[in-house]
Amino acid sequence: MTDNDAEPPPSRDVFVQSLTNAQLGLLRYITALVGDPEAANNILQNTNLLLWQKADEFEPGTNFDAWATKIAYWQVKAYCRDRGRDRHVFGDTLVAQLSDRVEQMEDIDWTVGLLRKCLKKLQSKDRELIALRYDNDFSVQQLSSRLGKSPSAIKGALLRARRALRACVERQMVQEP
Repeated sequence: MTDNDAEPPPSRDVFVQSLTNAQLGLLRYITALVGDPEAANNILQNTNLLLWQKADEFEPGTNFDAWATKIAYWQVKAYCRDRGRDRHVFGDTLVAQLSDRVEQMEDIDWTVGLLRKCLKKLQSKDRELIALRYDNDFSVQQLSSRLGKSPSAIKGALLRARRALRACVERQMVQEP
């Protein structure tokens, strides 16, 4: 077997898998920053080339998406600098602000995903109560009438369910950073 026939080292496989999994998120991120899907595709390709060139710098076990996103951010800044004379290209300050907003939106999406997991873990009566209150927008009084319980009992049950959800989400955040 020659060197060319050898299988890639496991760390390269991890890198390839991580890069593949990151493509859609990177494209969304870049598109949000530049507002032009065609330019975003070009920037993504440049980002991918740079990621491959820097593959040996990536440490398995660290957050690949954060590393790749930072490289994409600098590629967007380079694009904006190169296109700076075009009045349709965002400036550095706006790109930085948009980047922060996109990261906040990703954090919200991640947290909502954790909340959905935790909702599934609630007891069915608590899940039903939460759904009636927040999905159907029932007031405490309406819940009291519908479920035949006092308003204070409904408030207490909602409080316990919300606390259980919060504790679950916080545990998940620690387990899935």
